Formats: sequence, structure tokens, C-alpha cells
Amino acid sequence: MKTVKTVFGPISPEEVGFTDIHDHVWKSGGMEVREDKDFGIENIGKSRDELIRYKKAGGNTLVDMQPIGVGRGINEMKEIAKDTGVNLVAITGFHRGSLYDKAHFVYKYTEDQIFNMVLSEVESGIEENDFCGPFVKHSDVLPGLVKCGSGYYKITPLEEMLIRIAGRVSAKTDIPIGTHTHVGTMGYEQARLLLDAGARPERIMIGHLDRNADFLMHKKVLDLGVYVQYDCVARVKYHPVSDTMDLIKRLSDLGYANRIMIGGDWGRASYLQSYGGEPGFEFIPKYFPDMMREYGISDEVINRIFIENPKEFLAY
Repeated sequence: MKTVKTVFGPISPEEVGFTDIHDHVWKSGGMEVREDKDFGIENIGKSRDELIRYKKAGGNTLVDMQPIGVGRGINEMKEIAKDTGVNLVAITGFHRGSLYDKAHFVYKYTEDQIFNMVLSEVESGIEENDFCGPFVKHSDVLPGLVKCGSGYYKITPLEEMLIRIAGRVSAKTDIPIGTHTHVGTMGYEQARLLLDAGARPERIMIGHLDRNADFLMHKKVLDLGVYVQYDCVARVKYHPVSDTMDLIKRLSDLGYANRIMIGGDWGRASYLQSYGGEPGFEFIPKYFPDMMREYGISDEVINRIFIENPKEFLAY
């Protein structure tokens, strides 16, 4: 039977409920934090409070999208999720290449070696120290998703290898894939690489795509049979929320509602209420469904995007 893997073990897909498909409860260390301390999300108590706010607002499941080597902390995530009532999902895989220092092992090991490392997390549990050595210690947490990513308008040779690895791992285990596109670029190219590596389209979610709110490009990606993930739900520094609403409405009217999911991606301390920021994890469950209704999006589509799609996508 397919299950959804959480930090406290597998659950039935029926237990998933309202889902934020892309967010961050813990981020300590790594290139992002080194370059901008606002990316640091490093207080267990504050992050737990943020999850509790999410739960009180109607949220039920949240996917922490921090992969290997950029601040992931599996033991901290377990502590954060304890007693919150939230199904917290942790992940494996890698981010875009520029977030890895040239001394990192991704630049030194072969594709097959890194493939076997990622596969070991899917089969044996997330490694507690992100394989930074010298010893390997697998936790009891199985990842719920494998991540890959690329930079702005380019996929480097390293990124192509890591994308291919994600596709191979998914093809072997059926684990779902979530990607990072930089400012919504290279989504179609990512999907093609993953499909060529053997991943099934319904196992693939192309991330951040509404940061490039090009309707025809989104339709082209969706026509491959993959999911798209939107997260410009309150960050007008990218574009007005109406752009994302228009994408959801137009694509849903054409029958693509079964391939759209939404995350907050509140990956900075200044986005989280418990850290003194705004709007926080609670924003999506508390406000976004009503906003969607104001734009003429039906309850059927809202339920499909926040509950049914994540339930189907995350189960493997």
C-alpha cells in the first residue's frame, strides 16, 4: 500500500488533508545562510510555534523542502514537529548548483556514487549529517520527496547530473520529485530531463513556476503530464497575486486543476511570524482559499489543489 512518509513514520494518504507542498521549518548553515543571515531558520521553539499556527489555521501537512547540504537538519525537524499535530515531510536530493561550494562532494563523486547515496536515504533513512562525514548514520526518517534544481535560464552540467539522479531514483523507487526553478525558468527543460531519466510524469512537480507567470509556458509544461507548484501567493516583489490567481483560474478552466499545487516557500526568518516576520505559515490555510473564491475559483478546484493533489502526489 502506498503511504506518505513523514518525520514520525508513514501515514495513509487519507490522513494528509490540507497541504503546503513547499516550505521550510529549519535551515541552519549552507551557502544561502552564509550569504544572507535572513535565510537562517534556526530556532526549534520558534519553528514549532510557526507549525502550531499553521495547524490552528487549518493546515494539516507541510513539506520541508530543504535538501542535502544546504542546512537540512533531520533531528531538529523531528523536534520541531513533535506535539504540533502537523504531518511534517522531509526530503532528499539536492538544490541548484550554485548553493554548493566547489569543495562539496557533489563536485567530486560520480553520478552513480551520488545516485547510490540518495537511494540509500530513500531505502534506509535520511543521513543525520548530510553525508559530510566521516561516518554515515541513517536516521529512522524516510524522505517523502527527492529534490533537484537549476539556476536562472541555465542548467549547468552539475545540475543536469543531479536532475538525472533524481529521475533515476524516482524511476527505481517511485518517490515523487520536486524541483527548484530559478525565477520560474527552465521548468520545461527540467521535466524533459527527468522524463528521459525514467521518472513518470505524475511523479514530477516543477517548482516556483508562477514566478514566471507565462500562461503558454505553464500549459506547455503541464502538457507533459507533470505537476506545477505555485508559491507567489503573497510576495508581490515577484508580481501581483492576481497573476497567480489568473493562472490557476485559466488552467483550471482548461482541465489542469489536477496538476496544480501550492506552497508558501517562506524560506526566510523575516517571512515567519514566530521569528517576528510576516505573513507566516498560517497565511495559506487562513486566507488563500477565500482569496481564490474571490477570483472565481471553485471549491472543487480549491479542494483538488490543497487536498486531493498532494494526497495523490506524495504517496509512494
